[in-house]
Amino acid sequence: MKFLPIVLTQITLATFSLTNLHAGVIDAIAIDVNGEPITTLEIQAVQQKLNMSKDGAIEALIKDRLEKSAIENAEINIEEREIDEKITQIATSRAMSKEQMQTMLTQKGLTWQSYREQLSNEMKKEIFYRKFIASTIEQPSEHDLKLYYETHKEQFKAPASMISLVAYSASSPEKLQEALKNPDASTQGVKKENLLLGSNELAPQLLSIIDKTPQNAFTQTIHTGNDYISYLVKSKTSTTQSGFESVKNAVLAQWMEEQRAKSGGDFYNRLKKDAKIKVIRL
Repeated sequence: MKFLPIVLTQITLATFSLTNLHAGVIDAIAIDVNGEPITTLEIQAVQQKLNMSKDGAIEALIKDRLEKSAIENAEINIEEREIDEKITQIATSRAMSKEQMQTMLTQKGLTWQSYREQLSNEMKKEIFYRKFIASTIEQPSEHDLKLYYETHKEQFKAPASMISLVAYSASSPEKLQEALKNPDASTQGVKKENLLLGSNELAPQLLSIIDKTPQNAFTQTIHTGNDYISYLVKSKTSTTQSGFESVKNAVLAQWMEEQRAKSGGDFYNRLKKDAKIKVIRL
């Protein structure tokens, strides 16, 4: 299920300032979703910010209200410590300090507290998705993947690659960030390992991250549960491999993405079917 990005929360928070931009417009409740209001200015704000049609903005806001209600009912709690760890992880992946992040957010007109609240909401969505949606998706069999590959062959023409990496791992994001700032130096508490792997040897999620990372750059920081890892992508060399086995991980990644979208859509449709939605004015 693809949740609405943080920007939608920013739009909702920014509704008050929009009042000044629409001096002649009176904000009013347009739609009631299970007792949660959607206002006329919220609809206008989403239209303008996300360049959506009015119908698209309304659908997005209804989805937002239903998701929030479902997450609240699931009673998912995020501790302040977890938010701090997430912020450190984001800062590390961008090679920024906490202070630099605060400066950047201030320049964008976002307070540190509101950012933490938005981040907490996003973390709740991630947990909710894993617990109630992703967990319902069964892993495909080899036969399923081969059938999917044969049906979508045109999308998997890219050759496999040999990828040269240097893995940097540490028990804390602070130590890892210290090492990434000076990768050639030896940093106490940070392990370095040279790797040469075929793209078909990598987990689909990791392969996707590496594919999006330029050569001679670090991937985003990945928290494995015990350690924090970032990979320096030294090179990506195409090979002459072809056929299902050479693109198996890419097939699995695309199959899973489609299943996530389908499961998310089905879940939202069930929420909407059971919801009490009252249109007051549009």
